[in-house]
Amino acid sequence: MIEQLLNLKDYTPLEQILFAGGCYVWVVVYAIYIKNIHQKKCIGMPVFAAAGNIAWEFVWGWIPPTTDMGPLLVWAYRIWFIFDLYIFYGVIRYGADQVQTPALKKHFRPLIVLTALCWGVIFYFFKKEGFDTPIGATSAYTAQIFISVLYVVLLLRHPRYVWFSAPVAWLKMIGTGTNTIFMLIHYDIHLLHTLALLCLVIDNVYIVLFYRARATHAIEG
Repeated sequence: MIEQLLNLKDYTPLEQILFAGGCYVWVVVYAIYIKNIHQKKCIGMPVFAAAGNIAWEFVWGWIPPTTDMGPLLVWAYRIWFIFDLYIFYGVIRYGADQVQTPALKKHFRPLIVLTALCWGVIFYFFKKEGFDTPIGATSAYTAQIFISVLYVVLLLRHPRYVWFSAPVAWLKMIGTGTNTIFMLIHYDIHLLHTLALLCLVIDNVYIVLFYRARATHAIEG
């Protein structure tokens, strides 16, 4: 039964636990976002990060070949995408509040959709032309660098949007962190190692900044 869900030929049980565990932690993060979009009518995820997320998830969750780690991981990617449909709806509806440049704010909705489409094309050719790993790790961490930085920027510029960030901050760091350990164990790709470790460092910086901001009452909750 386990062999039908996980590829234990090319990946060890420890590697599967680390990567699958990290991926499903991110499912919980997305569920928190959905809850808060519904209740608070506000998007706490950086909007341009959301555009990259949904594009990557579509390319790697639905366009063959998907990850070779087994159906359990294929469906992790697909669950991300399904959850992200609602999150991206939240971005389109509420995300303009994050934008301060008037010209961009005025045309926010078509711009964010165009951004997601452009990311999708980039990820598709990244995958099709052989620049990625079989699980999409290199493109994912390339995007994750931008995403992690955007989280920090959002916290510094719009702290009121991240009132629920304590669980999100910790869970996204744990999810990315366990995936990073997997990358260090399984792959001998220095670029990937560098990207993964940088993301982990930035995610920890975000946690520190969050608690410093909350200590000064800049963030509710």
